[in-house]
Amino acid sequence: MGHSSFMIKVGINGAAGRMGLRLVSLISQQTDLKLTLALERPNHPDIGKDIALLAGFDKPSGVVLTDNIKSRTADIILDFSTPPATINCLEACKKYHMALLAGTTGLNNIQIDKIKKASRYIPCLVSPNLSWGANWLFELVGQTTHKIGEEAEIEIIEMHHATKKDSPSGTALRLKETITQINRNRPLRGKKKDIPIHSLRIGRVVGEHKVIFGLPGERIELTHRVDNRDAFAEGAIKTTRFLARAKPAFYTTKQVLGVI
Repeated sequence: MGHSSFMIKVGINGAAGRMGLRLVSLISQQTDLKLTLALERPNHPDIGKDIALLAGFDKPSGVVLTDNIKSRTADIILDFSTPPATINCLEACKKYHMALLAGTTGLNNIQIDKIKKASRYIPCLVSPNLSWGANWLFELVGQTTHKIGEEAEIEIIEMHHATKKDSPSGTALRLKETITQINRNRPLRGKKKDIPIHSLRIGRVVGEHKVIFGLPGERIELTHRVDNRDAFAEGAIKTTRFLARAKPAFYTTKQVLGVI
């Protein structure tokens, strides 16, 4: 999709976090996106400060970190916060007709259902991992499970930085769900019905997911590694362009990122 003259006004919830600040930098480099709202939790120590200065720019942007939404200040909000904060943000998005891209991990089924209900009125997308490669991994794992999932013992290993709060990761849970949905009604010849997830929290690892299909005398390993957060941020930017122009609905990353 080519960029048109349509300027997309973007808000970020969790703007002062790792991902939020990276998005502030990337959005500033786009000709068709403009950051107009920077949200954080109440009592965040940086409330009231200019978000561009927090992101390391020399000049202020005029967008200060705030803890509430009082009007339609953006076309879309990119949410990289916490599940309760995402649901608070969802209410504001519904009220002021702003699209919601929820990249928050750890959302439970009740919270996801609330977002699905809201998608009757606004465009919504929920994804634990917006990187193009991770979404290819979902696709490849699905294809491999279709072919050999009955025969194989399958396990998942995921590794992230030591400060990641949720374990297992949202991506690992999505991988497990992908496999179990395909295998649900099949006579599994592998030893395990359940698929174990092994979670490692080490140093500064941005993200790594490996799915192992064990067969007699051999194994297939599908691995995706993220070297830096730009993989997520680039996916978020691409998704922003799609969602800001979309009709109200609950979208998938597969639809947006063009994974075949």
